Amino acid sequence: MKIRVLILLVFSFNYVLFSQNNTDDLAKETSQPSSVLGNDDRFFYVKNGDYILKKNYKNILLDSFLFDKRYPNKSIKLVFQNDAPVIVSRGGGMVWKVKNDTFKRADKSYNHKMTNQSTVFVRNDTLMKFGGYGYWSRRNFFTYYSETSREWEYYPINYRTHFPPGVSDVNSTYSNDYFYFSGGLKSDPKSALATNNDNVWRFNFKNKLWTNLGVAKFNTRSKELILDIGNGRHLAKNEEFNNFIYDYNNNKISQLKGLNPTLGFNTGFVANDSLYNYRNNQLIGLSLADYLTTDLIEQGTMYIDTNLLFADLRQFTGVALIILFIVVLFLYSKNRKRPRLSETGFRFNRVHYPLSKNELMILNLILYNKRIESKTLLKKIYDTELSVAQNNRRKIEIVESLNQKVSSVMGVKNFINSKKSLKDQRMLIYYSNFRTEFIL
Repeated sequence: MKIRVLILLVFSFNYVLFSQNNTDDLAKETSQPSSVLGNDDRFFYVKNGDYILKKNYKNILLDSFLFDKRYPNKSIKLVFQNDAPVIVSRGGGMVWKVKNDTFKRADKSYNHKMTNQSTVFVRNDTLMKFGGYGYWSRRNFFTYYSETSREWEYYPINYRTHFPPGVSDVNSTYSNDYFYFSGGLKSDPKSALATNNDNVWRFNFKNKLWTNLGVAKFNTRSKELILDIGNGRHLAKNEEFNNFIYDYNNNKISQLKGLNPTLGFNTGFVANDSLYNYRNNQLIGLSLADYLTTDLIEQGTMYIDTNLLFADLRQFTGVALIILFIVVLFLYSKNRKRPRLSETGFRFNRVHYPLSKNELMILNLILYNKRIESKTLLKKIYDTELSVAQNNRRKIEIVESLNQKVSSVMGVKNFINSKKSLKDQRMLIYYSNFRTEFIL
């Protein structure tokens, strides 16, 4: 107990007042790696040799815990389960919990090294892990730590879902039962080499289904520094020191104007809507509240939402099919009302009108010829038992009878018209201006 009090006294001399909303106090980013393992809105935890120090946001040392220093920061993740700090191995199955002022192993697992660069997070006070690399392959499934067996179990999901590729070292965030990831490396089924993951994926813990949200519209292969700021959002800084908010929930990219670019991201962490740096035992910070509400400039969407595209396509296709069906139905109905020839006459508006043999013959000639000479009509109906004058008079009577019937049915003045031939003024030419109304 005396040793712990002495340690607390020594580290307390490193206390530096927290300068919030004061950009003059921001130190330039150095290459010194961050020693902050994890944080919540009340405390942050710093790894220092054989100890993990618990501090508040006034940089006051509150407690210290022994921990095996053999594990580098990148190989472990400190999270909070039931408001208590828990350390989880990203590469193996080890889990450490606080017992008698020491982080001690709580699991029955081992360092299998199958989930290097995996994502560790907490859902409903359950430790979860996704992805990771080991033995020339990558994982595409979730595991959870069972408090009963004290081992990692496979998290069952809907077997009908479309699985993502095996991935490692992804940028991820968990919010409101949705797990998102982008970037990182994915397994290539055709080779042992890894390729870049350019897609954004989402897992819905409610229905246990994966969704491929589409290709990322931001550069997933760049050397951006990423911080998870909660509510399905990442704070990112690119190589040009431009700052962005990646909003996975709302599929939106926004640029932060005015944010001091000298504030370190690789030594940074976010709490209480503020960005903090902890370096050389000093804590500095900057409130992000104003930047996240007033200084955002929308840059477009994060990803090409394939679900939305397919939904729009399905909607467009459905509307197009309905319109096409209506048009076809209209044309079909209209065509059924149009006059058409039959073997004994013609039909109009679904009603049959009989014609004599000679009337039907002349109607066919009128419909299939733009112009027909009088002698051609006469030849078709000529009766050898009658004289030429009788046949000619008979032709005229048939034409007039046919014209009266068709004109009356169709509601036109004259279905058949005649005029003198330009070649021979003694010859009549018969024609119809309504021949195209018939379906031939």
